[in-house]
Amino acid sequence: MPLALRLSVFYASLCLFSGIQIPFFPVWLKAKGLGPQDISFIMAATMFLRIAAGPLFAFLADRIGNRRRVVISLAWGSLIAVCLYTFTSGFWQIFAVTLLLMSLWPSITPLIDALAMRAAHDHGIDYGRVRLWCSITFIGASYAVGWLLGWQSPLIISTCLIGAIVVNLAGAYLLAPEVPTAMRTQHSGGQFRAAVAIAREPLFVVGLCIAGLIQSSHAVYYTFGTLNWQRLGYSNQVIGVLWGIGVIAEIVLFAFSGRVVARVGAVRMMTLGAGAAVFRWSITAMSPPLWVLFPLQILHAFTYCAAHLGTIHFLSRAAPHSLAATAQSLYASLSAGVMMGLMTLLAGPLYQSFGPKAYFLSAAAGVVSFFGTLYIGARWNGGPLITIEEEGTDHGDGNRPRHSGAGC
Repeated sequence: MPLALRLSVFYASLCLFSGIQIPFFPVWLKAKGLGPQDISFIMAATMFLRIAAGPLFAFLADRIGNRRRVVISLAWGSLIAVCLYTFTSGFWQIFAVTLLLMSLWPSITPLIDALAMRAAHDHGIDYGRVRLWCSITFIGASYAVGWLLGWQSPLIISTCLIGAIVVNLAGAYLLAPEVPTAMRTQHSGGQFRAAVAIAREPLFVVGLCIAGLIQSSHAVYYTFGTLNWQRLGYSNQVIGVLWGIGVIAEIVLFAFSGRVVARVGAVRMMTLGAGAAVFRWSITAMSPPLWVLFPLQILHAFTYCAAHLGTIHFLSRAAPHSLAATAQSLYASLSAGVMMGLMTLLAGPLYQSFGPKAYFLSAAAGVVSFFGTLYIGARWNGGPLITIEEEGTDHGDGNRPRHSGAGC
């Protein structure tokens, strides 16, 4: 089976879970008796776990040079954790299980992103073309569960989550034969020194923070989007279609992403995402009618997809190849962890007090992000921010990082 097909199959299996968890997990939490502040606390707390969990697993994968083994282990751990929902009741039990699950499953994404970008570099595979299958299954899952909730109790959502992880585990085993093993000699501690060096590079940190802020502008949407649309009287089927429209828009952009990124550039893609976030969330905060929501959801192609593509390409060029998974995991932990967690914590009381006007918080994040991307574009020269001298070269000190890529 070709490498591109294996990556596509894995991405497809990965986003079955996201298509259920992102739009409908808050609905399941509400059905279990939790209120808005409890829901936002659980969602935010699990995001903060990614600060440590994601980089830890990614550093381990970079260190041992076998991302396949780590991905399969994480998938098995996620399956065990999600099955525990069958036995949970009450805030603290749900909280504990969710902490375990969301410290494992989200850590898979930066590993597969690192593999896909390396395949793009080494074999000419179009990252967007394989990544779009994740979006396709997201649509299928969100629409199917929306339809299912039309005649089933919201408690069925936990069963759907279990089934999605089973499929993801199967996808991980299909991925295995095509995962390359990094073969390089390095001094003990060299990989850690390099990871610390890139994490301390100012422009890299700014890029991560801005990327994380753009993605965290979706916090209100991910946590209360479905509940808010239900409050406005829309059916679960219509809500599933609204989620689907956003993802269809991102699929279209992913399909042409190779040419788009080559023409527009990584940082400008991030700028487009930030600008779209200002417009999208400002209008959403005003509770527009359904005929406005449909075209507004198309902007998901920019607020999520364009920003994500720009960030992925920025990281793949700004960090050395030996730190690919580490760089992607720092992005995931900051965007889906620190930034998203803080925004979600703020979203709970804001939504409870002001309803959809909480989306103005997301619009404000877009404003800050927009100017941040302009700063990055003015400072970055397009190359690696540090270089690493491997053991066996004539430089005398293996894996010593050197700063090299920030323009002044």
